[in-house]
Amino acid sequence: MSLYSLPIIDLSELDNPKTRDNFYKKLRFIAREIGFFYLVGHNITPTQRENLLATTKRFFALPKAEKEKIAMSQSKHFRGYTASTEENTRNQPDYREQIDIGEELPTLALSAQDPIWFNLQGPNQWPDALPELKTQALAWQSDMRSIAVKLIKAFLVALELPEDSLDNIIGQPSQHLLKLIHYPAREDNNTGEQGVGAHKDAGLLTLLWQDNTGGLQVETDNGWVDVEPLENAFVINIGEVFELATNGYLRANVHQVVRKQNSVSRYSIAYFITPSIYAEEVPLLPLPEHLAKQALGPDSDPLNPMFTNLGKNAIKGRLRSHLSVTQKFYPDEYEQIVKNSNIL
Repeated sequence: MSLYSLPIIDLSELDNPKTRDNFYKKLRFIAREIGFFYLVGHNITPTQRENLLATTKRFFALPKAEKEKIAMSQSKHFRGYTASTEENTRNQPDYREQIDIGEELPTLALSAQDPIWFNLQGPNQWPDALPELKTQALAWQSDMRSIAVKLIKAFLVALELPEDSLDNIIGQPSQHLLKLIHYPAREDNNTGEQGVGAHKDAGLLTLLWQDNTGGLQVETDNGWVDVEPLENAFVINIGEVFELATNGYLRANVHQVVRKQNSVSRYSIAYFITPSIYAEEVPLLPLPEHLAKQALGPDSDPLNPMFTNLGKNAIKGRLRSHLSVTQKFYPDEYEQIVKNSNIL
């Protein structure tokens, strides 16, 4: 462990034959015992980050009517702008506004017999007032995917598995999600402590850049721990798909963002690599015996249980979190959520 609350992994050590073996050992230990870590040595420059961050701040500073031109409520693909309190976690509103950006792909021509999760593919919505956002966001998304795939393959090698073991679920067309997020300053003590509620990420890996404000916390055996910002480092955490695929050897940690009283605005850029919409069941990876004995089984959140079908699980989270989209485009699923607080 470092002086910070999380260990630090240097990705450049993976490319050095002299440090590669030690890199794999550290990665396997950290992923199993902690599940969160800082990533440095990633070759993303501060200039790249600051350019996207500056454009993100300009978007969130626009008048509400301008931001609402790309409201997610207009997109059955769950893309676009969501105002503060319009997304829920564990059925409670999150006090953050954000833009959700997926792979830029055309809408699929679907029939009633096609799986509902095929609707997750489609075009993004882009603000006319900031045309540079599209170029910057898609470039960032591409860079993040390269790092995420490199890390996934490194995890597999660290687990003594072929590095292509998950290629069938991370293949083309790419499925991932970029969130540009603004947590408004909290000036009173009565409402709005939940920036984003306690949850596990549903995909494979998350790569998060956060500003210097603080507020991110991870749940440990000793309670909630603050994840302090570390300059030029990403915060990496494991998603539930990776936990399921390794029968719980890798752990997806519960985390949250807390808006403290009298806090200032907080900005973050979150990238989630997720399985292909054409992938079916979560593959159970054949861990070597000495590692399989240490697998504890997946630890599913009872308030948000996982499905083993990858597509169903992916859209379940979107349907539950964005009820305005669900009510408009998926009325049957909306009725299920209202009645049962979940997708059946």
